[in-house]
Amino acid sequence: MNWITKIYKHHKEWVAMVVSLGGGMYSEDIVSEAYIKLDKYNCEHKIIRKGKVSKGYMYFVLRSIFINYIKAKNKIRTIQIEKFFKDSDFMEIKDLEKFTTTDTITQEIAFGRLCNKMDLVVNDWHWYDKKIYELYRDTPLSIRGMARETDISSVNIFHTLKKGKNIMNQKFAEDYEDFKNGDFDLI
Repeated sequence: MNWITKIYKHHKEWVAMVVSLGGGMYSEDIVSEAYIKLDKYNCEHKIIRKGKVSKGYMYFVLRSIFINYIKAKNKIRTIQIEKFFKDSDFMEIKDLEKFTTTDTITQEIAFGRLCNKMDLVVNDWHWYDKKIYELYRDTPLSIRGMARETDISSVNIFHTLKKGKNIMNQKFAEDYEDFKNGDFDLI
């Protein structure tokens, strides 16, 4: 059996992962793009381990493609058609500028800043703590699922995650409250 076929057997699970990331109607396309990239870069040795499909590795591939999609999507400037037309006349180009910045974009930018700040803190952690925290954060695996996939004790994973969560709470509680309250400029 072809190694891509082994990966495809979990197709519904991959689509569910992308949907949980926020892929929406493009989830199938993102998963298809992942198959193409895996085949193009011949990643069999990375994703098939001991005859099993590594769900963690596939999640990172899907997440990477999804992030690239979001970056490309955010470069496109959109406005609502009702705001473009005004009494059957076209608006001046200078008037269009005020419709390109929305509250949603501001919120996404603030959330991105918060995530970047958190990633900088995680990058300074010991490699083991960092890998465990990122695996838990970036995959749908539970602690028990991580223990099965990595052969690491679930107690050890729990304590590593608890330590990471405490660090994040200490450093970013105020920023997160600002985000929840809509004070995006304070982040």
